[in-house]
Amino acid sequence: MENKNKKAKIAIIGSYPPPYGGISVHIKRMKNYLDKNLVECVIYNTSRVMGNIINVKPIISYKKFILQIPFLKSNVLHFHSTNFKIRMLLGLFRVLGKKIILTIHGESLHDQLTKLNLIGHYLLIFSLRNINKIICVNPKTKKELLDLGFNSKKIEIIPAFIPPTSDETDIKKLPEFFHKIRHKHKILITANAFRISFYNNEDLYGIDLSIELMKLLIDNGYKDIGFIYVIPDIGDYDYFEKMQNLVKKYNFEEYFHFYTKPVAYPAVINMCDLFIRPTNTDGDALSIREAILLKRPAIASNICKRPGGTILFKNRNVDDLYNKAIYVIENYTESKKQIESIEFEDNAEKILEVYKKVLNGE
Repeated sequence: MENKNKKAKIAIIGSYPPPYGGISVHIKRMKNYLDKNLVECVIYNTSRVMGNIINVKPIISYKKFILQIPFLKSNVLHFHSTNFKIRMLLGLFRVLGKKIILTIHGESLHDQLTKLNLIGHYLLIFSLRNINKIICVNPKTKKELLDLGFNSKKIEIIPAFIPPTSDETDIKKLPEFFHKIRHKHKILITANAFRISFYNNEDLYGIDLSIELMKLLIDNGYKDIGFIYVIPDIGDYDYFEKMQNLVKKYNFEEYFHFYTKPVAYPAVINMCDLFIRPTNTDGDALSIREAILLKRPAIASNICKRPGGTILFKNRNVDDLYNKAIYVIENYTESKKQIESIEFEDNAEKILEVYKKVLNGE
């Protein structure tokens, strides 16, 4: 019989900023929400960045962390790991007396089930069937799990979006770099990448598409437009150099600007006029919801289900992206009106309810 009055003590295992990506920002905002609601919470930070933030502890070695799990004071362990080896162990952690939750971001589970051999496939499914709850950020992942025979009562669909704070959206707090660019261009477009990555041997975040979009805009006479591409963690320096050289080749360094340091990206969106998300795979992109929340039109690839109000273009099709961008630029007031009344739920409260359900044996 579960104790219905058991106090939640949460451990969240995943990346915490820096670097700033969708998962790390989500975890940071979730921690802030739990702190404000006086829920005990410790972050075990997989990004291995040392810091002095209260109750944020770096995981230097996953092997050592696994050995510590039975002795953790937390009674709910919420994993955000995309590592299939860690996911294979989650069922074991439950045997050690902990309540286990996994949030599945993006296409990570689909890709793992596609690529793993028969034994790996079985072990992963067996492990996930034995944890308490799985949170899917989109309906597609839930359908995949149901098709594999998972109990629907164990699965929740909760988008990763938790609204940014006023500090995160404050344009005044942005570095001078952004203010100088804002003064130079009548219209500013922005896109971002957590880190340069590839999917199906293509630029996952569409840096190349963004550059080609600017070339089409400039070639067609739109020379009052600038583009800010934010990559706080470059990762692949060879590819980054290739993209810088492409900008130089097209001779529009004064139009296309890279920013490669950590920054409050919601404030960048707030400063700009149009946000684009040209990814070739995705989960529930926080930045799209942030843009629409801030009443900035958002154009995104049609690679997955997108939030209401998003303008879609055909994946990896720069001509379609250009046409959608021109439509927004030429009909900007109307484009903003179309997202005026759209609001998004604060999903932190829903996640806290999941913690409570798990503790109560539901």
